[in-house]
Amino acid sequence: MPEPLIPASDVRGDATAHDATDHDATDHDATDHDATDHDATDHDATDHDATDHDATDHDATDHDATDHDATDHDVHGLVRIRLHGAPTRVREAVVHELGAPARPPEGKPDVTVRFTDELSVTGSLRLLGLQRVGFDDEHFYLLDARGRRARVDVDRLGDSDEIVCERGIDRVPLLIPILGLHLLRRDHVLLHAASFVFRGRGVLVTGWQKGGKTETLLPLMAAEADYVSDEWTVVRRDPPGMYGCSGIARIWDWHLRQLPQYRARIEPQQRARLRAWRLYQRLYRAVPGLDGLRTRPVPALHRLATDGAWRWQGVGPVDPTLLFGSRVRRGRAPLDRVILPVVGREGGTQVVPPGAGEVARRMVSSQAFERAALTTAYQEFRYAFPDRVNPLLETARERELLLLTRALADVPAHEVRHPYPVRLHDLYAAVAPHC
Repeated sequence: MPEPLIPASDVRGDATAHDATDHDATDHDATDHDATDHDATDHDATDHDATDHDATDHDATDHDATDHDATDHDVHGLVRIRLHGAPTRVREAVVHELGAPARPPEGKPDVTVRFTDELSVTGSLRLLGLQRVGFDDEHFYLLDARGRRARVDVDRLGDSDEIVCERGIDRVPLLIPILGLHLLRRDHVLLHAASFVFRGRGVLVTGWQKGGKTETLLPLMAAEADYVSDEWTVVRRDPPGMYGCSGIARIWDWHLRQLPQYRARIEPQQRARLRAWRLYQRLYRAVPGLDGLRTRPVPALHRLATDGAWRWQGVGPVDPTLLFGSRVRRGRAPLDRVILPVVGREGGTQVVPPGAGEVARRMVSSQAFERAALTTAYQEFRYAFPDRVNPLLETARERELLLLTRALADVPAHEVRHPYPVRLHDLYAAVAPHC
């Protein structure tokens, strides 16, 4: 028999609000996560002086990069990332991606990220892709929108990496896919997936971006599941298990309308911003005939009124302890079930078992998509340095397929097809009996 559903007081509201077909227009927050650019940098950079050799490279000697200025991020004892002299905004960005740093720094790091006032070049600096990336006689550089550089020699990634960034940069570029390479070397897969433990069983919720991972997670959390991750989950093969590797990327206003107990836990100014947006949405819907117009600016106004179409219609990133308190797992969780949510065009929510091995075969393509910014940088690097190769990156897809096939071989899996937006109560009703 199916298990009882979440009490009506816990999950409510009608998510059938407008235009499920506009789902493809929704921003991808993670990525937001490294999958569509070099970590949210536009690369319409201002001109660099390619012949300037007067700048001093402080990589090893800058006083801000000393050990007392170092912070370590330990990813479950598998990979250690050390920041030397990182500006506050960069440290905060890394905390959002990887969690709080370990204290004090100890042991040899797998990835070292140093910060300097200005990077010098060897020979002349040449630029590719409208100043998207650059290279000199020895090194490869990623550029942000203002032309600030990070030195990333892509052929060495996944081994003992050292990245050197100019201090004006806002983020460590490609941090998540670089972490994924180090985990892959250790026979773990950094999977684009949410995860939780429900009634003692570990549940992995994975699939293509915007398929409904957070939407599946939230109603199960409202039914007293333990949180593991929302955006990135580390999957191990032997024995099968998983570790969380991120906070909550974003909770949308329409999520909070259905789970009002979480609305009270976000900051007052965030609640005020969401109230202002809902007022606009009501005003738009009150004007007759707007949806039938195609002249400017009506399509933009329509999208502005559509649930989940703009980042500011939600809140994120969110510390999971803010929403779930002590029900946040920090260590290894079991891997007992796989849920593969996907948006369907037919009405209602359906559960369909995928074919044997299908989850692993699908997910390696999703992984390649999430790694797109890194693989693009690698092709640009190979153009700059044709004889320098990264064997791990060249074989990443095949290694991931092997590891995922073995890790998920005996794990029951279910594809959940649902409309968008979806009633979270319906997702709970579909998923809970299979957990």
